[in-house]
Amino acid sequence: MSQTAAKGATTAEGGLAKGQLRTWDAIAISISVLSPGMAMQLNTGGVAAVAGGSTPLAFLLGGVACLALAFVVIGFTRRMAAAGYAYTYVSRSLGKRPGFLAGWLYGFGMACFVPMTMAAVGFLLADLLGLSGGWWIVFFVLGMVLLLALSIIRIHTTTRVQLAVGALTILVLLIVVVVVTAKGGLHGHSAAPFTFGKTASGGFNGVFYGLILGVTSYIGFETAADFGEETANPRRAVPIAILAAVVFAIVFYVWTTYATTIGYGVNELQKDPSSWVSGGVAGVATQYIGTFMGKLVEIGALLSAFIVCVACATASARTLFAMGREGVIPTWFSRTHPKYKTPVNATVVVVVAATLVALLVGFGFPADALGGAPLTVYALMATIGSLAVILVYISLCLGAIPYFKRTSGRFNPLTHVVVPLIGAVIFAAAWYGSVYPVPIAPIKAAPYVVLVWLLIGGGVLAWLNNRRPDAIERIGSILGEEGGTLVEALDEK
Repeated sequence: MSQTAAKGATTAEGGLAKGQLRTWDAIAISISVLSPGMAMQLNTGGVAAVAGGSTPLAFLLGGVACLALAFVVIGFTRRMAAAGYAYTYVSRSLGKRPGFLAGWLYGFGMACFVPMTMAAVGFLLADLLGLSGGWWIVFFVLGMVLLLALSIIRIHTTTRVQLAVGALTILVLLIVVVVVTAKGGLHGHSAAPFTFGKTASGGFNGVFYGLILGVTSYIGFETAADFGEETANPRRAVPIAILAAVVFAIVFYVWTTYATTIGYGVNELQKDPSSWVSGGVAGVATQYIGTFMGKLVEIGALLSAFIVCVACATASARTLFAMGREGVIPTWFSRTHPKYKTPVNATVVVVVAATLVALLVGFGFPADALGGAPLTVYALMATIGSLAVILVYISLCLGAIPYFKRTSGRFNPLTHVVVPLIGAVIFAAAWYGSVYPVPIAPIKAAPYVVLVWLLIGGGVLAWLNNRRPDAIERIGSILGEEGGTLVEALDEK
């Protein structure tokens, strides 16, 4: 991409809409990607299958890692605002080439969550309407059409829809956990769910194997950073949004999984977690409140899955936009809608790719591979996306140490070294636990897919290095905002 083209990508005609989002919009984006309604209904069963009665511990550990990452990301966001947050932050901390690979993995990982979540929409809607399983793909396609429209119109309109739907789904779950907690579950309250002794598959292995889906439920709390260039006062609003999202998620997820654990029974889940695997939180809602509440939880999961699908698509598209305007991928990705100033080309690519992947995975494996085609799409794409994004999280944590050493006048070994290392270690444990022991097919293919994608990215990087070194030099160079009084306050000695 020529220098003229690079500049053109940031003009009013080709850039993103500035100042469209406020602090509440940023919070809505991060909580939308967390998708509490969907995560608690669909992800917890996968964790419980191995963690059993210790499922809350897996979510607590995942939350600790994400809290550590939150401090890292906040440190970056106080210093700069960029559309491709991970891509830019890693390029500024570990170097331009690792930054390219971070963007390559992050955009891919977030894109993987699009078919995953829309498959959940199709599955849940067909189930609620009492239709045959084959209807999921019809609802999938219709949902993608609606997603495309919501992703292209003005972003603040989309975030308001996300905030309203998210609040309603959280309210439903909150009623369930309050009732179950008040009743003391099946056998009363216990601290056992926060130990390694109640896992279904045995000790540490059960918790760390389940940790990958626990971390999956937190992924996206930092997504507000992707919208830094579209947020008013981003170096203040985005850190508030990130911290609010991760603290909320830790409290809500741990409380919900604890209530569900005692609801089904801690010892019962250790012996046989199938009740949670098949019923989810909706099963506890039905048992302790009534059938209508169980249905409301499923409806909440459906709506939550849709809004997180929109949020993941927009996050992935903005990473592609950021890489495209700097010329490391085709500049076509950096074109925005002439009226709404959203990355329309990148969004269309994400939507089309997600639909093709859903068709390939949904109909390319046996119908009963993981309980049905949509569930196969959900489980496989969740694992692939999580493994890709976790590698980016590890690089952010490790990159923060030398970055803050260089840039902070008040470097603190505890907050600038120990905290990032805690995050990196737990994320690495989640990655390891997801590949060993080897999971069942087709999930066992997930790490190989991620590694192949990483190798392809390495090949693209090598080509750029040899043929277009000027593009390498532009990696992480375009920011919406940088420096200012907030950073001066941070770096005072």
